[in-house]
Amino acid sequence: MYLGFDLPLILCIFSTTLHAAPLSNTQIAFVPDIHFHDIYGDFSAEGFNGIELNKGAKPVSIRSMQAQIHSTRLFNENYFALIATLDDIAAKGVKLVALPGDFTDDGQGVHLNGLKVILADYAKKYDMRFFATPGNHDPVRPFKSAGGKSDFLGSDGQQVGIYSTDHPRCKDDAKDNDALVCSDKIAHAGYQEIVDIMAPFGLQPDNRDLLWETPFGKQALLTDRSYTQCSQNDQSRCKQVPDTSYLVEPVAGLWLLAIDANVYIPKLENGHLIFQGSGNAGYNKVLTEKPYLLKWITQVVQRAKAQGKTLVAFSHFPMGEFYDGQTQSIKSLFGDTAFQLAREPSRDTRKLLAETGLKLHIGGHMHMNDTSVIESEHNTLFNIQAPSIAAYRPAYKLVTLNKQLAKVDTITIDNVAQFDQLFSAYQKEYDYLNKNAPEQLWNNRILTAKSYHSYSKMHLQALAKWRFIPREWPQDFREQVLNMSLLEITALFNNDSQLSKAQRQGLQAKTVLGFIADFYLVRNAGTLAFADISQATQQTYQTMANLLNNNTRCVVSSDNKGKNICQLKSALTQAFSIYDNLSHALPDQCLIIDMSENKSLQNCATDTVSP
Repeated sequence: MYLGFDLPLILCIFSTTLHAAPLSNTQIAFVPDIHFHDIYGDFSAEGFNGIELNKGAKPVSIRSMQAQIHSTRLFNENYFALIATLDDIAAKGVKLVALPGDFTDDGQGVHLNGLKVILADYAKKYDMRFFATPGNHDPVRPFKSAGGKSDFLGSDGQQVGIYSTDHPRCKDDAKDNDALVCSDKIAHAGYQEIVDIMAPFGLQPDNRDLLWETPFGKQALLTDRSYTQCSQNDQSRCKQVPDTSYLVEPVAGLWLLAIDANVYIPKLENGHLIFQGSGNAGYNKVLTEKPYLLKWITQVVQRAKAQGKTLVAFSHFPMGEFYDGQTQSIKSLFGDTAFQLAREPSRDTRKLLAETGLKLHIGGHMHMNDTSVIESEHNTLFNIQAPSIAAYRPAYKLVTLNKQLAKVDTITIDNVAQFDQLFSAYQKEYDYLNKNAPEQLWNNRILTAKSYHSYSKMHLQALAKWRFIPREWPQDFREQVLNMSLLEITALFNNDSQLSKAQRQGLQAKTVLGFIADFYLVRNAGTLAFADISQATQQTYQTMANLLNNNTRCVVSSDNKGKNICQLKSALTQAFSIYDNLSHALPDQCLIIDMSENKSLQNCATDTVSP
């Protein structure tokens, strides 16, 4: 059946209102988790001049490579990645851009203002409109608070801390401390400060909107958009907390539902309400702390259907699970707290979200490329996890609405101009560490990256080494087998007798550490990772999985030198099984969904994804 699109990535949205005015080629780009850091933020008045890249060039205020390779996001290069993404969106003629949370890094004023300048420039130059909803990094807490970072890069490659003047570090250590700068530009903004700066980007009504409202009515003032949040350990101590959710109709027939799913639960400490972060709260806590949101979403869905509007929702947090049905296996191998499992909405939460009648939701937060389907008694909800442009594999989602259909595309941001502009600064850092703290040295191979794609891949591999593997993989597993080849592993289990020469060569060429690195590529990027994992390697992993699954016996030979071989075999079997299931999950690049007939997801050609 011809659906009227030149590209084959299609997501069909159906409205039961026969007289609805159909949309025609209306496009929305979804760009979550930018984590914008203004590398040209100026702290010179406070005594920090940044680090010089080239003589005569403006110094930059960046964070160290050491900090980046311990973080799930890049801090600095995403400045250039954002510009490349907006250029790509502009080149496609897209006018509507949704920002599903974490548009800044910790909502700091210097970054908020820098982001506003860039967005305003694209809005003016290309007639773009931006629609933001906050994530757990903007704001970090609902009200303004002390903030800062310890790892800005100084002129000689050393780390320098920059903190707000009300931060304890600036009160205790400010005197005679060359590695400390105090500036209120780095304080963590609360909701009010964020709305004051980001108001033009959906958080306040615009005269171009055909409709703009909130769960609390049409009031624009933040003081009129709040709910009561009580202390976890004293329900009599409560505070009004802002909620910046809104519904907007930017073009006739399209409703964008921006859901503020942040939940900051306070605790009474020494007579003061101290708010926790919202990173692990998500929709599980929305149900208990902000139940009015589900009622509002349900009403919006019903109104959209009655009025013939096409409704697309977005928020920072996932509405679906994001490990392709592997949650229990992951818990079994890695434990209940690994892999950020606390962020996954429970089965009951997912069903209640589906029961609102919502059909399509685009989320962020996890920096993953994924698709999930949530079935409830009366509805099917499709949750699309959009990747981050600040992590592997950098990409955004593009939705094109045409009559009763929508096309969703995954656009990779592989080539970014100036992505390596900061490498000379990192080399200074490397030289400084080599001289003063060699135990902290990172692998400077990352500075040989030839593209933003390969740079983000190397960042994830370094992150796996420094953070994921030590935190998530069992200690015995790490100590015994990380540097062994897969062929050596098969020999431990007496499993290699039936292997062909080609299979033996493939297994010899891959180490367990190499497999784990690829495991994280697939976990983050889904099938987008296959650009970096050859078919031969995938076949080798399949061979290994088959060997582990087909040999249920655990034979301990005299050469095993005390290793707990049976436990090791069980862990490897689980790991390869999880990898295999992540590799064969629901389509995440190219989807066909006919929601009018409640059909399951279908895959389609993938040649529309950017190389």
